[in-house]
Amino acid sequence: MEALVAETRTTTDPQPAGYATLSTTQAQRVADLPTAETLHFSPGANPFWQLGYYPLGVFPEPERSVDFLDYEEVAAGLEHLADVHDDRMRLLSVGESAGKYNNVSDRRDPRDALVVELAENVDDREAFPEKEGVLINCTIHGNERAGGEAAPRFIEEVLTGRERHIEALLEEYALVFTFTNPDGWAARRPQYDSNGVPGAPLHERGNLGGDTNRQFPNPGWVSAAHTIAEPLGKSLDGETRPPQYVEETTPDTLAFVEHCRSYENLVCGIDLHGMLTSKDFVLALDGASQSSTDQLQNSFDLIEIIDDHVTEALPEWEQAGEALSPLTDQFNPSAAGLSAVPEQAFNYGTPVETIGYSGTGFVDEWMSFPEELGGLGIPSLTMEMAYSNTVGGNVFDPVRVGMQADGYRASIRGAVEFATRDVEGRFEGDGDIAYVETDSLTASAEDLPHSADAPDAEEASVSTTSETTVPAGGAGVTTTNVAPETTALAVHPHVPQSVASARLRAPDGDVVREFDATDGRALGGACCGLPTWEVSNPAAGEWTLELRDELGEGSDARASFVQARGAGEAPDPREQLGYEQRDYEVTPLRYFEDLADDSDVAVDGVTVEEVVEAPAPGKSVENGNAPFTDGVDLSGYDHLVAIHDDGGADEEYVESVESFVESGGNLVVTDSGLNLLSAFESLDIGSTDIYEQTGYVGQLDSVNDGHPLVTDRRPIQDHLWYIAPVGYSEDEAPVWSIDSNTFEESGGTVAGTAGGDVVVGTLELGAGTIQVVGSLLPEANQSNLHPFGMCDYATTYFGHLVMTNALRGQQVRSVDGRETVRVGRGSDGA
Repeated sequence: MEALVAETRTTTDPQPAGYATLSTTQAQRVADLPTAETLHFSPGANPFWQLGYYPLGVFPEPERSVDFLDYEEVAAGLEHLADVHDDRMRLLSVGESAGKYNNVSDRRDPRDALVVELAENVDDREAFPEKEGVLINCTIHGNERAGGEAAPRFIEEVLTGRERHIEALLEEYALVFTFTNPDGWAARRPQYDSNGVPGAPLHERGNLGGDTNRQFPNPGWVSAAHTIAEPLGKSLDGETRPPQYVEETTPDTLAFVEHCRSYENLVCGIDLHGMLTSKDFVLALDGASQSSTDQLQNSFDLIEIIDDHVTEALPEWEQAGEALSPLTDQFNPSAAGLSAVPEQAFNYGTPVETIGYSGTGFVDEWMSFPEELGGLGIPSLTMEMAYSNTVGGNVFDPVRVGMQADGYRASIRGAVEFATRDVEGRFEGDGDIAYVETDSLTASAEDLPHSADAPDAEEASVSTTSETTVPAGGAGVTTTNVAPETTALAVHPHVPQSVASARLRAPDGDVVREFDATDGRALGGACCGLPTWEVSNPAAGEWTLELRDELGEGSDARASFVQARGAGEAPDPREQLGYEQRDYEVTPLRYFEDLADDSDVAVDGVTVEEVVEAPAPGKSVENGNAPFTDGVDLSGYDHLVAIHDDGGADEEYVESVESFVESGGNLVVTDSGLNLLSAFESLDIGSTDIYEQTGYVGQLDSVNDGHPLVTDRRPIQDHLWYIAPVGYSEDEAPVWSIDSNTFEESGGTVAGTAGGDVVVGTLELGAGTIQVVGSLLPEANQSNLHPFGMCDYATTYFGHLVMTNALRGQQVRSVDGRETVRVGRGSDGA
């Protein structure tokens, strides 16, 4: 064999074998050798894994590997490790994928969805549930290899004593590694089509049901453009199976959801991804939405510990980036406004703040949602690693993969360290808080128009796929015809070999949705730069999707268009998805109930009627007022919060609130509560000065960091609330604001704006203060698909921080009984 192929590696144990990269002609010559018994296509890092021969360890380090780790290689290697270390490792197959279509055998090839559990005495199934667990999801996107490269090596290192600190924790803790999306991982084989291209040697992002990171049964808006995998079935009672099309296309996601719900004591979870290039070498994306102060501080303790570990593990990230710049330069990311070398090692924020878009069905959000809403109820993160394997056309580069493996091994260490800590968060205020209650903000499933005898059809919505080509440096166009009876149009573009910006035009030519892939901190790989769009009540006729190449590479492209026919203002999920509507009753006022649970001051709800029935400030019963029993005297509170304008037409209510401020109180108005200001006699703000904008999400486009309302803001933060968990799709977010000229002429100071108008700012009135937060706690939007219920509120970390500052409070974190973090202006703030 060495005579035929110069670069041949050989072994004699356990049997004679040779390895080389062969052309078709060379493969035929080797097969014709009289001593050749078998010829295997052996993809993977270790060419001898099919022989069970591991001279450099089961999973050799990237610099000693010849390729990316292969799915079958990892499956065989994990089985080997489980046999050798059966007291500490358990390997499970929790289900199968749908299978890539095999062009040679003319069939689909399902593969196991693998789970690894690490713990001392791992087979003691009575003791195992008592151990606190860390969930590490590794390969949800098959074409983002960083997690799949790091996790198997980390598992081996724990079992062989090279991660001694982690190994010592296995007596009390369990590590759960999930290897989802085996089809996207194995798509690189020549017998399969990859990204629609026959025999393409590429990994693939999703499974047969589409993008695997859009398939999770999250509360709030879901898009009909994605297959949603809820194993509890149509009725969500666990007694009926999911819709047949879901079982056929996403069995691996269904199995993953069902299995993860079986764990009783998970503490945190991380989901490991890859991106093309970024201003930050590693990004942590926090998607936790309905979070109390305590839950919020747990989430950010997890982030900050991972930050410490990643920064320590990648001290030469800048030099390494410079070494890799020839790879990235061929894609010319600098043309998209990003340097080939990131500016820093680590950063974190919401998906909007980091990678520039919002979406639905994300796995890390599913992990963080409360268990009663179908999630896992744990702090969780999506991790993004720069220099994805798509850089350089999926060519294996040991330096790059080594950096990625180091970065994610550090992230896993950080997640495990978090699990060992007792983290508590609390709110410290400088006075008691009242908030104005109302039933008008309550939304429930009973409000929806779905009749009990509505048809239980599967996939009643119409789905089509259109293909086009995006030329290098140019644009591609694809269209779809929307029928007159369509009540919602979902659009999901896919550009696998490049990065694109996009526009969606209505039949009249107007641009109704637009996304600039270059406007953000990160430039994603396949699909990462393109969100799903949903348009309610689209006009009938031809809709046009324009895709513009941003890397000078060009790509095949396709787009899924789903036309749904809803029932009235709220589509019936039975007709569109085959799922029944989950019961729910929500109100954004739950925010203050959760705040009260973590607060050292009173946080009380009061009604408009109670405020009206209280004696006016400065008056007493002795002065002739009748005794009152049901009223609430606002002078007993330091802060009053109104997130709505109920009572705005009641002069007595408005007078009481205005008097509260003039007497030295602190009034916080959010969302439609801004309308109350136009009724104040002492303010020159009219109803025409207050606007309700509609934004892509609840986000500021300009922030004044010197303002007390954004005290302790990190530069990346400007996103106030997540849209999907409370029922909004993109470009539907209500953002209340005040005309900037009027606001400043009234003596206001500006903290943040959107569209040039004031969203966050402060007004002085008499001896008191008015804090304006125009977009934070909107009422639920029930007009989009939301089969799995709804969240009460979806405030981001930045949104929580603005409310904390508005109430002149602080968020305090304690770890193992010792205070470690204090954020917010507090009572002594400016």
